[in-house]
Amino acid sequence: MNEEITIIIGEEECTAELLQEEAPNTCRVLVNSLPISGVLGHGKLVDNEVFFLVPFFIDEPENYKPSKKGDLVFANIGPSICIFYDDMEPFFPLCTFARITKNMEGFQKEAAEVWAKPGKKIYLKVKE
Repeated sequence: MNEEITIIIGEEECTAELLQEEAPNTCRVLVNSLPISGVLGHGKLVDNEVFFLVPFFIDEPENYKPSKKGDLVFANIGPSICIFYDDMEPFFPLCTFARITKNMEGFQKEAAEVWAKPGKKIYLKVKE
């Protein structure tokens, strides 16, 4: 399985490392579903979070821990992928399966715009 995915948001391309040892099932389901795209919404209760609906459900997500800046997490609510782009106070642990490792600044710039203007598109694909 590839160890990285590419995230395209607005004009920015970012890289995220899959946490395969901590969340092997979640990473496998995600990679088997790629490429995927979605329309971003902005978190209202947890600041500095964007999310989009995904076309899969995971019966047993793993690696539940408090989220931090750069984390990609899976939530069966929706179901959706949430991406935290700056410091925040999470309400509860979620299934963390990847972390942005390249171009976090570009992701932050594009994600922050979603608060005022929801609907920005996001694409996830296997890193080439």
